[in-house]
This record gives sequence, C-alpha cells and structure tokens, in this order.
Amino acid sequence: MKFVYFGYDFMLPAIERVIEDGHELVGIFSFECDNIFNFNQQCRTLAQKRNVPFIISRAEDFHLYPFLDKGVELFFAAGYPYKIPPVDPARAYAVNLHPTYLPKGRGLMPIPRIILDNLESAAGLTAHKMTQNFDAGDILLQEKFALSPEESVETYSAKIAMRTPNLVSKLFDELSDLWEKAKPQNATEASTIAPPTDQDRLLDWNADIKTVKRTARAFGNFGSLASFDDQLWVVYALDAWEEPHDSAPGKIAVRLSREIVIAVKDGFVCLKNFALASL
Repeated sequence: MKFVYFGYDFMLPAIERVIEDGHELVGIFSFECDNIFNFNQQCRTLAQKRNVPFIISRAEDFHLYPFLDKGVELFFAAGYPYKIPPVDPARAYAVNLHPTYLPKGRGLMPIPRIILDNLESAAGLTAHKMTQNFDAGDILLQEKFALSPEESVETYSAKIAMRTPNLVSKLFDELSDLWEKAKPQNATEASTIAPPTDQDRLLDWNADIKTVKRTARAFGNFGSLASFDDQLWVVYALDAWEEPHDSAPGKIAVRLSREIVIAVKDGFVCLKNFALASL
C-alpha cells in the first residue's frame, strides 16, 4: 500500500516497521521542530533515503492532489499538529493515531493532564478515521494501558512508542476490513483536554510533596516552572522528600554548588537541573 506520513521522529519506528512489511512510503509531511524536545531530522533522512518529498508545511488541498494522482491509498498522521484537508474516502483512506484511549482525552497535548489528574480511563492509544473534528473519527484500533504510581511524560511516551509498531502494522495490513468495521465514538463519554498552560506547569510551593512531584513528572524533560529569587525558572529535574520543618513554603533552605533546595509544606524540593525561563 502506498502511503504518506504526517508527523515527526517519535513515531518513525512504526513507519519503518510498515515499510519492512512491504508498504511504500511516498512522502512525509512534518512541522518546524526545535530538535531539542521534538525532532524531525530522522524523518528528513528517511525521506532522502527513499527519495520522496519531505514537506515542512501545513497540509493544503494542493499538496494532496499529486499524491492521489500517484495512487496513494493512505494518508497517515501521528503527532501532526495541523488539520489535514478532507480526503475523499473513495480515493484514499485518512487515519490519525492519537495518544489516548478515545473518546477520552481528545486534544492536542493531553498527556500532561492525564498524569496531573491520574486519568486512568484515558490512558492508551487509538487509530481512528480522520475527520475535520479533531480526534472524533470512528475507531479502527485501540489499546489501553495502565498508569503507574510514578507515571511521567517520558514513561507514558515510552508505553506509546513500545506499542505503536505492532498496532500500526496491524492497521496497515487489515485496513480495508478495519475501515468497514470501525466503531463510532460515544459522544456521551468523550472528553477534551486543553493544552497545558504555564499555570499548569508551575510548581506550587504551598502544595505537598506528592503534588509537586506529580507536576514535575507531567512535564519531565519539557520542563515544569518554578518561581524563586523573584524570577521564573524552567525545571528539568528535581528530587523531593517529606520532612517536618518550620520554614515557610517557597523559602530557599540551602544553596549548593549546582542545586537549590526549597521548602514546601511537608518537606523539601531539591532542584537539580534548571535554567532561567525566556519570556
């Protein structure tokens, strides 16, 4: 089957898997990545290796027509942030892979909120028909997994990455049958998660240790936020422990050569990797 991929490096192992299965990649659409926290250089390399177009752009109708004329059968998106124009189902399939167990957790960046609120029912991944309403199309395949007590954005992402190649391989190989048997999403069970705000990322010195650690895990290497020394900082790694004390929440307990320890209501937070936020 000829297909076009819309996304970035995170899902590339699944793309390489279906190429190994015998499917033909004929183009890649991506988006501007910082190549620090999100990456697309491997996508570019794969496009060059396969001698197919690599397009950094919001997909428009005029982008899709040449691929349809070449006999593309599937437009497949995973982590692509833009809405893809409608595809005539008589000419090609259009499928999106979403990192939640739909209809729970629709939205552009749901993982941090799933961790912050321990939304067990939303944890999983879903392949669904692409529609002009984000994440609302009929379900083709999905898989559920559990949230661990110390779930982080990295462990959640790892669970997605580990499951995706097999799920996508099955999707591609059985797409015609899956398309016919697709199940509409139950709108009464649907939930949409708004992208996280800076307030969501902010470590709350008045909260308890468990809450502070959960916020840090929800944003991980992307960085939570911390306010101290009258400035805003991005925090990439911290440790924390419970300990009775008389310090006011938010007070700096000690400055070390690389770390800063700050009091919260039931213990201390040791900031290990942090930098001034660029506003």
